[in-house]
Amino acid sequence: MHDHNLWVMIGKLVAATLLGGLIGLERETHGRPAGLRTHILVCLGSALFALCSYSIAGKTFDPGRITAQIVTGIGFLGAGTIMHQGSVVRGLTTAASIWTVSAIGIAVAIGGQMALLAVATSVLVVITLNVMPHLEGYLLRKREDRFLNVVVRRRPNAVCEVLGILTGHGAQIRVLGMEEAADSNSQVLRVRLRVSRDFKDTDVAAELGASEVVISYGWE
Repeated sequence: MHDHNLWVMIGKLVAATLLGGLIGLERETHGRPAGLRTHILVCLGSALFALCSYSIAGKTFDPGRITAQIVTGIGFLGAGTIMHQGSVVRGLTTAASIWTVSAIGIAVAIGGQMALLAVATSVLVVITLNVMPHLEGYLLRKREDRFLNVVVRRRPNAVCEVLGILTGHGAQIRVLGMEEAADSNSQVLRVRLRVSRDFKDTDVAAELGASEVVISYGWE
């Protein structure tokens, strides 16, 4: 239940500042585009907007109308942290953390059990940001990405046959692209694979070379 007591509301703003700062500090130490101050301001601003919505709505109107706009506004702010560098997209995690701290700010403003959920969420976010990169590195250590270009004849089953050869050797198809070749009777497949460390290039090469639909191929 929301409390309109001034000191309670100030306490909630302080709590939002601390929780937002907890997550922002982690982003700051990793040199992300949105760091300590950004996360504090997002969490603090979200909490203040939520408090204002309760005060304006009173017992007559829906307090969720203002807070619902926070989600939309934070989406635009988070998009500003996303950067494209060629085929690489950076900043998605920071954008997600900004979106999350806005929810934490709203939960703090609501108070009660939601405030406890905000604290729990903050702890989980920090754990996720710190532990998951190490866990991902451990899980993916045994696998790697490979890039393969295959020139195939224009036949209905050409693409399926090439993919069947690759998956038959345990490769996972991550990205598949097709381009026109200089010869109108052929096309180029650009495949990004995720393979295990014991993936045998020679075995795949033997099958690709024996295939009637494959003209040439090459690893990048």
